[in-house]
Amino acid sequence: MSIAIRPRALRAALAALALSMSLTGCLSMKMYVDPALPTVAKKDIAAPATPRPVQVLAEFRTKGNANARATAELRPRALAAATESGLFSQVSGDATPGAGQLRVMIDNVPVTENAGAKGFGTGLTFGLAGSLVTDGYNATISYTANGKTTEAVVHHAIHSTIGNKAGPAGLTPVAPQAAAHQVMDQIVWNGLKQLSEKHAFDAE
Repeated sequence: MSIAIRPRALRAALAALALSMSLTGCLSMKMYVDPALPTVAKKDIAAPATPRPVQVLAEFRTKGNANARATAELRPRALAAATESGLFSQVSGDATPGAGQLRVMIDNVPVTENAGAKGFGTGLTFGLAGSLVTDGYNATISYTANGKTTEAVVHHAIHSTIGNKAGPAGLTPVAPQAAAHQVMDQIVWNGLKQLSEKHAFDAE
């Protein structure tokens, strides 16, 4: 995973691990996407009778602070989801006359407390006492048209194991970059579905 979108709690654990690497050697790390959020596709969303064009804006934050590099990865994925959804007649990142505006904001926040201490402990025990840290992703997806704004709130998470620690039951580990992209995509699609169910895209 690029540094820009590495989970915050995982960064803290990795920083602590770096202090004890001379003792531990290389420790294994695995990432798991939380299964609570359903996978949504075009078939699951009812398109409006008269789709309108839309401008898509996206922002990724880390604990409330703007993360430009992660935003650069989120933006094309949000545009792709909006295009594939079939909810809009035209999708662009630029302002278009008569277009609605779709805003996607994802904030990466730590869920596991003392992640650094957990990682340091794992290092000192040569990975025998592994640790699991969880990063949360709180998102707000909003749509504005004709002076009316409708919002959807979506929550997601990534669980990361370090050292000799079993992952969440029933989950398969995925590559870091794939985990981050899966979280982004699922958040956007679930947000679009919520907005559609609220009739945000219906012409007035």
